[in-house]
Amino acid sequence: MIKLLTKGFTKIPLLWVDFNLKKYKKYGAKNSCTAMLHPTLKSDVLLQEKINDIIDYIRDNYDMDELTK
Repeated sequence: MIKLLTKGFTKIPLLWVDFNLKKYKKYGAKNSCTAMLHPTLKSDVLLQEKINDIIDYIRDNYDMDELTK
């Protein structure tokens, strides 16, 4: 499975963000996204803050309904 997800170990995802439109509509922006970092990067607090800032910026400045179509 890992070999498939990494395209034969040639492409490694450093960051993965999932947006849950149902949670967003029901509960609001908080906890509507899940961000996953590469294991080597996940303990970097600055990266976590920047990624959260980017996610907040996208939710605040773009129509999430439009992005999910």
